[in-house]
Amino acid sequence: MNYWLDLFTGTTWREFRDAGAKISGFRARQSAIAKRVQPGDIFLCYLTGVMRWVGALEIQDPTSDMKQVWKEEEFPVRFAVKPLVTLEPELGVPMEDLEGQVKFYATSKDKGKFKGIVRSSLNAIYQKDGELILSLLRKADQTPVSRPVDPKKLARKAALYKVEAKKGKGKQATLVSVPEPEVAPVSLAPETQESTETATTRHAEIQYQLLTLGAELGLDVWVARNDRSRKWSGSALGSLPRMLDELPTQFNEATTRTIELIDVLRHKPVSRCAR
Repeated sequence: MNYWLDLFTGTTWREFRDAGAKISGFRARQSAIAKRVQPGDIFLCYLTGVMRWVGALEIQDPTSDMKQVWKEEEFPVRFAVKPLVTLEPELGVPMEDLEGQVKFYATSKDKGKFKGIVRSSLNAIYQKDGELILSLLRKADQTPVSRPVDPKKLARKAALYKVEAKKGKGKQATLVSVPEPEVAPVSLAPETQESTETATTRHAEIQYQLLTLGAELGLDVWVARNDRSRKWSGSALGSLPRMLDELPTQFNEATTRTIELIDVLRHKPVSRCAR
């Protein structure tokens, strides 16, 4: 038995449950990896934004049942599933409870990005990690503990963009989604200078060194939008010299949104001769 990640927003999780929680679906581009999923495997359901594990689904078989489940997207790569646990978001298992217990959240340094595991559905989850998450979900189902969630994060929808993709010799309009960065939960403890400063990690140090080197070479620089508040050597990465506020606009919106999440970019300014 294998464990696979099944990502939901608060909206798609509600729609899935309202439709009977019998069909889980994925985008067409995931059809190749979906062939590795076998009956008896488990989908572990994770709510982006609110960062809660909310369900476990036993996979029955692939299905061609295309009845409407979700309003905004079809999710045509589908599986018939048997719900083992389905929780309200308020009763879900917080991601922070897994710190130090799973491979993708081994230390506090993994907070927010979680080694990329929650960037896309159908990521394989290490066996022991999957077993732990399933056990925590069962415990949460048997002895529920309610924790408030941010209504705005719960109600958010996946960002969809219309782009033209090549098909044969022509082009075809299609919708693509851009993953949103996970945001670590905000502490409700009284603020102190130490607690309000962004953690200085090795990752931030490397970004800082690359950015300052780029600026010293006379290049404009860019740091991922979700990393701009990180600090190193007393400076926020987003405030370093030659930092761009916007990227060049020669790309379509979906491509630009994806590029904006790249850790570090260096851009050579275009020289223009006077006429």
